[in-house]
Amino acid sequence: MRRIASVLPLIALFAFSTFAQKGPCNEELVTAESAKSELPTTKDYYLFSGSLEKPVIGEEEISKAMEPVMAKRKNVKHDPNKPDRIVAAPSGDMAYEYGTTHVSFDDSDNGKHRDFTAAYLRVWIADDGWCKVAATMYQPEGKR
Repeated sequence: MRRIASVLPLIALFAFSTFAQKGPCNEELVTAESAKSELPTTKDYYLFSGSLEKPVIGEEEISKAMEPVMAKRKNVKHDPNKPDRIVAAPSGDMAYEYGTTHVSFDDSDNGKHRDFTAAYLRVWIADDGWCKVAATMYQPEGKR
């Protein structure tokens, strides 16, 4: 009887770890995907950035909102995101990450060079069998 009682926690742990691997959003996938420049996004992807006046929802709307912003930026350099932490739900249906990235560019409106580190928060969800970005927020660090 003691042997059965000592084995039961191991069986439960194995069953839980198997369950945790069923969904597409896991720490390994988010780590690999977050290093890429193009990320899979949901249809209602939410973006808020220090370069925008208000949040924007949807790829088409985001493209429209970012077009004039990017047109004013020359010599843009954007380091890959550096996640400080990635947390995935045990079910694998959602995850989040936060970290920093370094950005630099020349502003064509005033000729100034901008060079800063931005903090970010990104939410990933399972969508159509894949883990996609549902929301991202960027904010430059330091004085505003």
